[in-house]
Amino acid sequence: MADGIVGAIAGLFSSGRRREDELAQVDAEITAFGEMLAGHPFAPGRHQDDPGVLADYQRALDAYEQAKQNFVGDRNLRDAVDVLRALDEGRHALACVDAVVERRPRPQRRPLCFFDPRHGQSAEEVRWAPSEGAARVIAVCAADAVRLAEGMPPIENGLREQRPATQPASVPNVAGAAGAKRRTERLPTSAPPPHPFSLASPDPYETWPRRTSVRQRWESRGSTGAQLVRTDPRKPALLVVQLERATNSWVELTSPAGDNRRPRQILTHGSPLTRVIVPIESDGRDAIRLQMNTKGRWRIWLHPPEEIPLLEGELGSTGSYVLRHLGGQVPLRVTQHDGTAFSLHELRPNFRLGALLCQGNGSFTATAVAPRKAGLLYVQSRGAWSIAPPGGVHKAHTTP
Repeated sequence: MADGIVGAIAGLFSSGRRREDELAQVDAEITAFGEMLAGHPFAPGRHQDDPGVLADYQRALDAYEQAKQNFVGDRNLRDAVDVLRALDEGRHALACVDAVVERRPRPQRRPLCFFDPRHGQSAEEVRWAPSEGAARVIAVCAADAVRLAEGMPPIENGLREQRPATQPASVPNVAGAAGAKRRTERLPTSAPPPHPFSLASPDPYETWPRRTSVRQRWESRGSTGAQLVRTDPRKPALLVVQLERATNSWVELTSPAGDNRRPRQILTHGSPLTRVIVPIESDGRDAIRLQMNTKGRWRIWLHPPEEIPLLEGELGSTGSYVLRHLGGQVPLRVTQHDGTAFSLHELRPNFRLGALLCQGNGSFTATAVAPRKAGLLYVQSRGAWSIAPPGGVHKAHTTP
């Protein structure tokens, strides 16, 4: 099954193909995977005693739905990158189902190339750092591994749009990779990545606040069920999930269930992010249950409302985020530096989505207007972004 996605990605490099034809091929890949799922002989009712294979099958179904959702509004191959990731994840999940049913070991999955999934599946893991960022382990294709080892930038195929001159340090500066040879080191496949959890970080969501109760936090390693207890079952909660590694890891929120009453997937193979911030409405129950599926370390906690960061100046991060604003209908400059779909919503007191303030796709800059009343804002993104009110740039910090 892995050959299918590799072939699809290789085919997408045809230089003479029109944009419409390229997107039509992506659409055909989604349809083909859907037909594969529809015709698959797996019967969940016969495997109720094997939660692992049921989770694999659910992951395949969710990946198909994610691919369809991500494809909506795509205008070119840059937009369709997340579709390719979702399809790759779904095919691997279905291959795991086949392996379990046939009593074979689950196949090992190599992630797609970090710099561009159209390069195909990764061949090596290297330690790499942007020009002004911390080193981390990434999986890259063979060609990019050689180029990085020689001090050259990775292969550019138009995936990244040009970014503004000023950008958060957390945004990888690919062009700065040239000349950074001493900061790039090949690693054996089994080498563990550096520990991502820092107790001394300006990011309020980097670790749980010191006063977080033991019932609202949990840290461990490996695949297991986990449970956090709300401080008040009548109130919503803000869940933060951190994984040591995104590769071959995913997390499911099993209670409370999502809108369709099925387990709600939070972090999957299809995302390169290792952190997710999720507003959870109250369901009258005191427990929030998750299923952790990873071989690495993980950390989860319920973030205290008083520790939600306040937007007083420019604030930048990567991925989903919840922040507090002071109201007043002031204009906000919203920039996404990379990634795909982006949206900024007002978050109601019950943690349901409110008014849509801004949305975009890929790299863009737009203006949004903060609500009249003070409250919360919710960023939904898989890329790096920044939000700045007028009046200069200052460090954003948590409310007292």
